[in-house]
Amino acid sequence: MSINLRVLFLLATTPLLVAGSPPTKELEAVPEVVGMRYCYDGDAELFSVWLKLRVQYVNRTTETLILDREIGKLYYQVKVAQNVEDLAARRYEYNPNIDWVFSDKDKLPEKPKTDSVGSDFVVLAPGQAFESEINPSVFAYYGNAKDVRGSIRAGRHVLQMDIAAWTRPGEASEYAKSWRKFGRLVTGVVKTNPVEIRVASNPSVEQKCE
Repeated sequence: MSINLRVLFLLATTPLLVAGSPPTKELEAVPEVVGMRYCYDGDAELFSVWLKLRVQYVNRTTETLILDREIGKLYYQVKVAQNVEDLAARRYEYNPNIDWVFSDKDKLPEKPKTDSVGSDFVVLAPGQAFESEINPSVFAYYGNAKDVRGSIRAGRHVLQMDIAAWTRPGEASEYAKSWRKFGRLVTGVVKTNPVEIRVASNPSVEQKCE
């Protein structure tokens, strides 16, 4: 998957990928930082912070939910603030518009069958959880650089993600109706809990990250 990140310096007031879709409260999405890399981005002032997040999705309802196993693999929005209070007040340091571009080599999700819930989805009873990984990135600037809009400085920050639950071809409502006897299909936006990230003041930046 190729993502055009050079246009991310402009802060967005409304995430483009999830416009018109209210956040779902069906799932509690609990992220944990399990890996971090600093990557050269061809800029003298900026570098990329690549994050490896393990996200646990917990069914907090009293009914059975159906969740795409590929949730977060295609469409999401990243928001970063100095602290939880700023995050709640939408005083973001980082909240970019993402220009998602997919190449012919990218494997996109297939259209599921309507008659039954296939192996690409997980059925969660109340209280059950599903775990997967997601790899967002943010721009940061070196300590000797001036503040760069749309990037963050070294130190502690709080990150939150808005993740599109439905990324398959076809209308989610069609499958929600067909699968109702198996459970309720999670659609809309899944908002993760905030998670703290720490950016090193003198990072060891890799010249090439893959």
